[in-house]
Amino acid sequence: MRHVIFSGLFALIFILSLITDWYELLGISLLVLLLAMILYKIGKGIVLLEVTALLYVFTCVFMPMIGYEFYSYNNQLSRIWVRYMPIKPLIYFGYALPAIAGFCLIITLPTFKKKLPDDGEALQDTIARMRLQLSANPKMGIYIMIVGIAVSLITKFLPDSINFFAILFFFGSFAGLLYIHFAPSFRYKKLVILLFMVFIMANALQTGMFTIVAYMGITIFSFFQLGKKASMLKKVFFLFVVLAFFIVLQNVKMSYRKNTWNKVYEGSKVELFTDLFAQNAQKGEMLLSQKALFPLYSRTNQGYQVAIVMRRVPMIQPFDDGKRLITVFASAFVPRFLWPDKPEAGGKFNMKYYAGFDIKGWSTNVGPLGEAYGSFGIAGGILYMLLLGLFLRWVYLRVFSLARKTPLLICWLPVLFYQITSSAETDTLQILNSIIKSAFFIWLLTKLLPGWFAIARKDLARRRSLRSTMA
Repeated sequence: MRHVIFSGLFALIFILSLITDWYELLGISLLVLLLAMILYKIGKGIVLLEVTALLYVFTCVFMPMIGYEFYSYNNQLSRIWVRYMPIKPLIYFGYALPAIAGFCLIITLPTFKKKLPDDGEALQDTIARMRLQLSANPKMGIYIMIVGIAVSLITKFLPDSINFFAILFFFGSFAGLLYIHFAPSFRYKKLVILLFMVFIMANALQTGMFTIVAYMGITIFSFFQLGKKASMLKKVFFLFVVLAFFIVLQNVKMSYRKNTWNKVYEGSKVELFTDLFAQNAQKGEMLLSQKALFPLYSRTNQGYQVAIVMRRVPMIQPFDDGKRLITVFASAFVPRFLWPDKPEAGGKFNMKYYAGFDIKGWSTNVGPLGEAYGSFGIAGGILYMLLLGLFLRWVYLRVFSLARKTPLLICWLPVLFYQITSSAETDTLQILNSIIKSAFFIWLLTKLLPGWFAIARKDLARRRSLRSTMA
């Protein structure tokens, strides 16, 4: 029943966003509704799609609202760094709000079945079958984890043509982590999980990139909480703790990278990070000042890139009616050796094509929301975001459909959807590439290493059947 209520509220926000200019009320309501949905579902189900929708709302609706309210042209930092929203709020939210509200409605839409596959009894049944399979081979998770970690250590030496698949092996170590978590008879479970987390954090400190800690951490956390009961008060308190952590982390990252990437500091990176984190955490309320929050706003306001596209198209450049996206769809299914100059994922081309900006030395993108507007305009862009939500929902549900036969596939959801979680900041090509390559990688593993999925080899099954017949 709660799923129907949530969907009904999403539908109401979507409809009102089309016929009213209540963008502040509707934008905040959309954010609060998603947070409530996630908090309610934690412990009962997997919140991967809900978190994806939340990040779209946060980066494309909520942070632009913050921009219009606090970081307008009148703000000194916004003028210096040119991060003020370049179009009027009614123009921006007249497109962005219904597009994102519709996306959230579709991607979180419940199935027509009484039991949702990623929630409640149906999910518990799948987990029970996973535990049964893992009880027969409890060490499988540690093998997968070791392979993933080993491959991650050599990725920088590999050619670009196979580097992505090597990275997928590393992502696979998170599937191994879930194997260990769900294995009923794995010894030293807590120790192994702790050591793996230390490795991930150490790797983040070494590279200065904390994306995997944030996005993969949220997904893995929802798996770890399955079956655990916690009051809504505890969940809300934990939410504020996580929010405070990321605010401090965002302020730490800039100083940390400046010191490590520019070789300003050559001592212990762990010590540097802990010192910077402690210094920023002690600032308390100062972290919530406009100046302190500006790095967070600048980093997470995806609406700025979308607004640049809206300022340029169709005033300077006409809508391209999807010509670029057609090429993107085609390139996602054709290997590079057959199409050497096919489009590459990343923001360099898109920022030039849709926004008219040449970017060098840094990375940004117009996102699917910007691509949709630059291709089809307001009405077509809204429809495109609805279809994108439908596609992601179909892929997600397809995994659960296949899991009826192979339950351990559920543990590979973080591998398949890792780059989808943050896709509001990337582009359609990145989404398609990630899903197609990740799905192919997992399918290949089921064929080459079926034991990782508790799939019996057909030839071995035939031999056993023959032996039993002869006996």
